[in-house]
Amino acid sequence: MSHPLEPPRVWLLTNDAVGLRNQVIGLAEHVGWPFELKLVNLRKPWRWLPGHFIPHAQTKLTAESTPLGAPWPDLIISCGRLGAAVALGVKRASKGKTFTVHIQNPQIPLHLVDIIAPPRHDGLKGKNVFHTRGALHHVSPAKIAAAVEVQHARHPELKNIKSHQPIIGVLIGGSNATATLTPEKSRALINQLCAAAQIQNAHLWITASRRTGTANIAAMQAELSHTAHWFWNNEGENPYHAILGMADYLIVTGDSVSMVSEAASTGKPVYTIDFDGYSGRLKDFHHMLRTEGVTKPFEGTLDQWDYEPVNDTPKIAELIRSQFLAQKNRP
Repeated sequence: MSHPLEPPRVWLLTNDAVGLRNQVIGLAEHVGWPFELKLVNLRKPWRWLPGHFIPHAQTKLTAESTPLGAPWPDLIISCGRLGAAVALGVKRASKGKTFTVHIQNPQIPLHLVDIIAPPRHDGLKGKNVFHTRGALHHVSPAKIAAAVEVQHARHPELKNIKSHQPIIGVLIGGSNATATLTPEKSRALINQLCAAAQIQNAHLWITASRRTGTANIAAMQAELSHTAHWFWNNEGENPYHAILGMADYLIVTGDSVSMVSEAASTGKPVYTIDFDGYSGRLKDFHHMLRTEGVTKPFEGTLDQWDYEPVNDTPKIAELIRSQFLAQKNRP
């Protein structure tokens, strides 16, 4: 634990999944205290057990995980089922002194966590549960502005394109538990985007994700070969934040709550592409945002509209600071 005059010792516990890692980092950055990111996973058979049944979970880590040991942190922000299990192990090892925050459903009894911040479509209820409209994330106006400046310096021609044509920013995910992206679907997606760009006399700026896959990226690039575009194919630095900043319209594949939430934090028109069906919770997420006028399904045409940007990260960060400090100041 930290000295009373020092800032709190903060650990972030999650695995190496980009979506989970971005959520804990984004929330920690808004909390504003120094933090250490610790990537954790559990060995078999412990990883198969409910998190609250694992004795000393912080000692059951895989060889690739970040080793954990005293001095224990004052605050943990975790994400993912196994992150919650390890966070509970650390809390028990600290004799309850570590304050724990979990993003998403911890899949352990809720009273074992101090603050839980799941998206509302998860349906969790409890005194310590504080819902968010979408995923917490690490996107901010400052990061977007900085990324735009970097790209303008590297590619001065972008300013000229922006001054003459609207920009359609496209964020592409990939296959998940209920949706499968194939080269055939990839080609159809790109053809749909190219048709919209032609109608708008717009320029396509596209970024793929790690889940998109090399075969799908190759299929997309082949379809784009005769169209004005800027495509990031997982090589070099991802211009993701710059695309969010420079685009006039944003089109996002609906397989990722995080990408849709990040796009909707900008206040720009956000269209979603449904290349496959959704699970129950993901279906609820899209239904809620569409009902509130935040997003629209992409059907080939583009329009402008206003909505309240989706960004609960600052609100949850303030809640963490106030509750953590209140607990530490109790006699």
